[in-house]
Amino acid sequence: MRFSLTKITRAGVKSGAAAALLALMAACSSTGTTTRPSGPVIARPDEPVPDQETIYDEGGLFAEAERYDRRNFMRPPHMDGDEPVRVGLLLPFSSDNEAARRIAAAMFDAAQLAVFDAGEKNFLLIPKDTRGDAEGAAAAARSALADGAEIILGPLFSESVDAAAIVTRAASTPMIAFSSDLKAAGDGVFLLSFPPELEISRVTEFAMNQEMVRFGVLAPMTAYGDRVSGAFAEEVFARGGVIVHEERYVQEPDEMLAPAKRLAQYSKEIIPLEMRHGYEGDRKPIAENASAEAGYTQGYQAVLMPEQGTLLRALAPLLPYYNVDINRVKILGVSSWNNPRLTREPALRGGWFAAPDPTITEAFEKHYSDAFGAKPPRLASIAYDATLLSARLAANGRRRDRFAEDAIADPNGYFGADGLFRLNADGTVERGLAILEIQPGGIQVIDPAPRSFSPGY
Repeated sequence: MRFSLTKITRAGVKSGAAAALLALMAACSSTGTTTRPSGPVIARPDEPVPDQETIYDEGGLFAEAERYDRRNFMRPPHMDGDEPVRVGLLLPFSSDNEAARRIAAAMFDAAQLAVFDAGEKNFLLIPKDTRGDAEGAAAAARSALADGAEIILGPLFSESVDAAAIVTRAASTPMIAFSSDLKAAGDGVFLLSFPPELEISRVTEFAMNQEMVRFGVLAPMTAYGDRVSGAFAEEVFARGGVIVHEERYVQEPDEMLAPAKRLAQYSKEIIPLEMRHGYEGDRKPIAENASAEAGYTQGYQAVLMPEQGTLLRALAPLLPYYNVDINRVKILGVSSWNNPRLTREPALRGGWFAAPDPTITEAFEKHYSDAFGAKPPRLASIAYDATLLSARLAANGRRRDRFAEDAIADPNGYFGADGLFRLNADGTVERGLAILEIQPGGIQVIDPAPRSFSPGY
């Protein structure tokens, strides 16, 4: 199996070799044989990371680019006579966390697969080990730049991105990082990741298009819960909806009972006066406008429940247990709901969530498994997309501007392993997500992902 390349235009997806500059994988054809990356396209994957050096002085940052001598840039023997396009890949290969090491290995495999698919003979991927911490990430970034990297892919963790970005910004070198921490974006740092805000925006928009305007929230008392519930409130209010009631809980089964019970009381068609928003004894509930007042006097039509796994399967049944009519109230979730085990939970039946379109992601998963004999973790696809994007930009641009910010942030976007995406000038990412519904027979796409960022597609 080998992926082809297409261009995203205002008219949608268009094929053609001339379109490779602004394109990523979009379709595949099976050869019936297993393919693996071959040839010396990867440079020194086991190279140790040098000790961190300070990059501060009394005047601020050094002119980082002046630290590197072009005569010492990496040029493997098989590239003698050619000028390589050098791309650094920063991942936590030797992290103390075993899961992080496994993900790093899979992302490295996916990046190699992209190099193989790109077929650019002058493209040189230079992997560097961040060790999974900020100090290692800064040292890895400097090491990659010393080897001549024109663009940096990674790191993975937010603190590593912050540290590496100090180095790359000082060297005026762009970075496509894999963190979803929006604070790191901008000034040459692009985040190719899966920010939860995108999922929340998509599922909220879909729910409100189905004439739902009153919502409840049952979220964990964590940083992730804060982020998701905050994004949900912004999306609901911006579209003229109302958060009727919100409850937070500690992520322990026994600690979920009381918050779920309190939230259930607000599912009534008419909310008792003493439970309404802004109630102050004998005074009328405070409301900013008539629509908000009406929203706070009636029960919610849907509940956002951004939990996953075992805790979700313990939490969801509490709503019907406390007399919430789940045939009337829609449960909304997040992309981690894309788990076949959840189809066996009756309380989640009919629940909606936003995620990459599985009909698209399955193609990449098969391509990866054909090459490496295992299913890729979710994050493998972003390493693939970032590497293939870099290869295509490198093949179609002059050295001076092939990785310019306006080339990376093409407004028409790209079509990658997880579908449509684009990197914005402010460093953030947008993705075309599908709406999926949980049913006993499986998880079904009920609203496909868009194929273009242009209106009407």
